[in-house]
Amino acid sequence: MAYVLDHVRYRVESQSLTRRPMRTGPLSGHIFVHELLQGHEARAYENLRMAPRLFLKLRDVLINKGLMKDTTNLTCTEQLAIFLHALGHGVSNRVLSERFHHSGETISRHFNAVLKAVVSLKREYINLPQNDVQVHPHVRHNKIFYPYFKNAVGAIDGTHIPALVRKNKATRYRNRKGWISQNVMAACSFDLQFQYVAVGWEGSTADMRVLRWALESGGFSVPEGKYYLVDSGYANTDKFLAPYRSHRYHLSEFLNLGRGNRYSGPNELFNHRHAQLRNVIERAFGVLKMRFKCLRCTPYYPFKTQTRIALACCVLHNFIRREEGSDILFNMSQDEVDGVGDVRDEIHSDVANEDNVGGAQLRTMITGQLWGGRNVS
Repeated sequence: MAYVLDHVRYRVESQSLTRRPMRTGPLSGHIFVHELLQGHEARAYENLRMAPRLFLKLRDVLINKGLMKDTTNLTCTEQLAIFLHALGHGVSNRVLSERFHHSGETISRHFNAVLKAVVSLKREYINLPQNDVQVHPHVRHNKIFYPYFKNAVGAIDGTHIPALVRKNKATRYRNRKGWISQNVMAACSFDLQFQYVAVGWEGSTADMRVLRWALESGGFSVPEGKYYLVDSGYANTDKFLAPYRSHRYHLSEFLNLGRGNRYSGPNELFNHRHAQLRNVIERAFGVLKMRFKCLRCTPYYPFKTQTRIALACCVLHNFIRREEGSDILFNMSQDEVDGVGDVRDEIHSDVANEDNVGGAQLRTMITGQLWGGRNVS
């Protein structure tokens, strides 16, 4: 009883206190962002996940397209900095309020405005290959891939991103590893740019089902005569080339080649070359998640916002790759990003039933060419 009375007295006294500003430190959000952009580039990169010059270029793109404008309390520069800091560090609205000295409502409103603006760049920065697409230099200038995979235009896979959903939906979003996630499918070119992204699928959804939806309803297509590399979680067709099942496939399984450990036959050689080339999707997902920590943390937003954040991160990934070429994260070795992308083989019993004759013939032809040319310098 005494505790209740003290609590009531505290609330009454608190309400009678004079209101005063909560965040009054000298380092306001505007000053903080100014220091980042004018100071050491490494500090800006750590906080904004891109170089200062690229940050300013992105800001100008959004302004020139009429997607952002200054408000009474925040400039476009600070709005974008808040957004990128949130994605790069996976922090809550409350942490952002403390860092940038704005109310939670102001932070939330501007975060969502910038999110909408970045997502609207999807059509400009995430593009499917055209019908006249040429052989990619990564294939053309590498003798272990050319001419065998000359018609490959990229790789496809899915990755899981932590999700927060209502309890009545938790079962559908619980993935094979037991945690709640959204399943994101992406097609990626050999220069690490996303060509297609499908977000928001339940964590329990099979990769093949997402691909089937993308082809039937999601606007995804493959140029005539071309194909994507996929893992054994997908059916092997003339549009989606999968490895041989029941043979070594993952790169880690081929580490001891040349030390008395040889290919057991042409199928293993095909699988090794296939894995080396398809590895681009693992690197792309790895770099994406290394750059944006929000894709590795339990989110703080409604599910629809979570899906838009995943898409926005892919847009930003492509923007950086296209405008900057390479940066610290794109230059990281495979060992440094291994495991971060959470790319996995998920083999379902019904996938093999969707294999077709065209895919078998294509794979057999490439396998024969690889085996026949293995000793040719």
